[in-house]
Amino acid sequence: MKRLAIALTACCLLCSCESELANTAISQDEKIDSFIKSKYADTPVVYNNGVNRILLEAGDSTAFAAAGDKVNFSYVAYPFNSSIESNPFAAGEYTAVLGSGEIIKGLEYGIEGMCPGERSYIVFSCKYAYGASVAGVGRDKALAFEVVLNEINPEDE
Repeated sequence: MKRLAIALTACCLLCSCESELANTAISQDEKIDSFIKSKYADTPVVYNNGVNRILLEAGDSTAFAAAGDKVNFSYVAYPFNSSIESNPFAAGEYTAVLGSGEIIKGLEYGIEGMCPGERSYIVFSCKYAYGASVAGVGRDKALAFEVVLNEINPEDE
């Protein structure tokens, strides 16, 4: 009986945390939408599964990244709080297969549809982020990535 009570308590705490995180994500989505409308009203924005991609520079539109493609991209990562911060927490270059789970969902959804040479901001709420604290950024933080898609290699190559 004592084990059951402990298990139920743990379950309630987990559900409470997930519910709080869901409410945080909804609030973040509203802030992201407001930010885009105020700063990028005249800029093309692509929405994919709840992730926003703000086009900063067009690329070579003869090929578009899709699930299963191996992509190479450069990035600068920022915490998002009603703006894109000037204090990045990570930067670099990465190669991953889209849809494989190698990168967080926000980046996968944001990079889908990009073309080589394109530079965009990819902005998303915590529900598409890390799920755990990473690089000093809590699991409840919205993120913004400035991404340049360097190369696409379709899986069959």
